[in-house]
Amino acid sequence: MNPAGARKAALSLAAMHSRDRRWMLSHLPHRQRRVLAMLVREVRRLSALDPNVLQTALSSVRADTPLVEVPPPDQLVRALNEVPAAWAARTLAAAAIDHVDVYLASCDPLRAMHVKRELERLPSLMPVALARALSRRLAETGGEPGEVP
Repeated sequence: MNPAGARKAALSLAAMHSRDRRWMLSHLPHRQRRVLAMLVREVRRLSALDPNVLQTALSSVRADTPLVEVPPPDQLVRALNEVPAAWAARTLAAAAIDHVDVYLASCDPLRAMHVKRELERLPSLMPVALARALSRRLAETGGEPGEVP
């Protein structure tokens, strides 16, 4: 999960009614739910949510935040299959967290188990430099055959 995106999501969730927030969180994968719930608690503990400040924070996009286009699923799967399970998990966490289920479904059961286990062990927020490097590499390769992200 992108750290800036996670923080913005936490701000939005913190501003919601508690029932709506619980519903939204209940529909997320466990790892994302855990990260966002922690951030929401922190936001609610540290600040009163001023609607104007919230709007400014949510509408601002940093110019240095790279937007990475994830390759089509078949190319993503091919690219991730070229690297060890631990690096496939890191690349998914950095650049394609929304595609985890697609990737795991395409893997043989043993590899899927290793990738899933690694995703669960990764820190909730990946170092920015590593996330950017993995995202860039995935975008550069586009999942072309023979290229490794």
